Amino acid sequence: MSGIYATFRKTGKFLFACLARSLEQISTLVMALLAARFLLPADYGVYSLGIMFIVLVQTMAYTGFFQFILTSKEDDTALLATCFWLTVGLVSLASAVLAACAYPLEWVFNAHPLGNVVLLLALVQPLASVTAWSSAALLRRGEIMLNFKILFAQNLIALVGGVLMMWLLHSIYALVAYRYLRVIPGALLFGILGRDRPAILFDKRIARTATIFSGGLYGSSALKFLARYAADLLLGLLYSPAAVGLYRFGNRVATGATDIFNKPMSSFAATQFGATARRDSDLAVPLARFSGTITLLSAMTGAVIIVFADDVIRLFFQPSYLPALVVTYAMALRGAAGVGQLLVEPTFAALGRTAWVMMFDLVSTIVAVAAIFVASPAGLNALAWAQAAVVLGTTFWAFYLLRTKGKIDVVPAMWRFGGAAALAAGYGAIVYLLQRELAAFSGLPAMEALALGLTGAAVLALPVLALATRLRIFSFEAFYG
Repeated sequence: MSGIYATFRKTGKFLFACLARSLEQISTLVMALLAARFLLPADYGVYSLGIMFIVLVQTMAYTGFFQFILTSKEDDTALLATCFWLTVGLVSLASAVLAACAYPLEWVFNAHPLGNVVLLLALVQPLASVTAWSSAALLRRGEIMLNFKILFAQNLIALVGGVLMMWLLHSIYALVAYRYLRVIPGALLFGILGRDRPAILFDKRIARTATIFSGGLYGSSALKFLARYAADLLLGLLYSPAAVGLYRFGNRVATGATDIFNKPMSSFAATQFGATARRDSDLAVPLARFSGTITLLSAMTGAVIIVFADDVIRLFFQPSYLPALVVTYAMALRGAAGVGQLLVEPTFAALGRTAWVMMFDLVSTIVAVAAIFVASPAGLNALAWAQAAVVLGTTFWAFYLLRTKGKIDVVPAMWRFGGAAALAAGYGAIVYLLQRELAAFSGLPAMEALALGLTGAAVLALPVLALATRLRIFSFEAFYG
């Protein structure tokens, strides 16, 4: 009896951890969907341009020094204090530069009120960096469930408040308020419950080590930013905020859904790879575990998006967003193909060879930007498919680097990647056939048919996951810190 109770308790913790970590992606997706219901593509495009620059600042809080806290073997007190001042100082400096550039950016993109959006979002980023530091400190101590409880409360507050704001105001500033509702309650909760207070201490030796360790990761983040948002920048400069809005909506619907799994898995991977490195254990084991699990979940989600996206957009959003449909298909496949990009950073960080992360992202970015410049004259759809193809190619490039430079046996990881892709493709084909038969013979109204189709897809996912677990493609161990 006690064994059954322990199993249920462990399963409950696993489900809560997944929900807590993925609630941020769920809330972001919900806000994007509400924006597409109440705002024109041009308005959503202005907000998307603003968020694009804020993301660059946010990554400074959640990579580099964040990873160093998770992997370093230094004394906790000196390490945490030094990394606090480094993190907050770096983010504050970047925020100040961005705030100064807010209105020039509005002029460059001819996108009012971009300056107001960028300025307001930049002002709150230093506080967000404190939250990132507190989260890293909790993860280092192994207090993973407390970290997830705080994240859950933080994201739930933001979701409820953001939905109310958008529903009542129908304004771009409701999206800005949603971002504030994510940062301020989170900082208060981590401050009260996290119990971590930075000491008035700055160890120069640790700072040098942390900076050397983090330099490659920050350079990598800048390159990832360019690869991810070069299309938005080009569309904003050459076309209009409306083109950015359409592209970003299609991107957000697809990646927002796949990120519900990918973002939590990224957090789990960082924690597990860091712990594996501190134990001097073989990194091939977590690499294979995460390769199969991430690919299966994101690819199955992508399959559902491809099958049902057309019905969802026609039912719930303004017709002006229909041109983003093919972008949604391509981005769904891109999210499913990106396991290599996701795992390169935690793996090389655990090895202490972060320069290779920057090398990986440098090559990936050059290829991605070249593809964007070549494909952009052909329109949104060609641009999206080119990016999906590039991401798939960089996954194989990632496995090559991990084998040759990381000296890791990547064969088990590649087998699981391939097996997961095959299972997800079969799952998608069955869901498509069921949806087509349902549409042809049910005679139900569109809303009821969509709900029935999504329910069927969810039920069908259970035996697929069971089969994947038996084949050792999918592993629940990936969800534990």
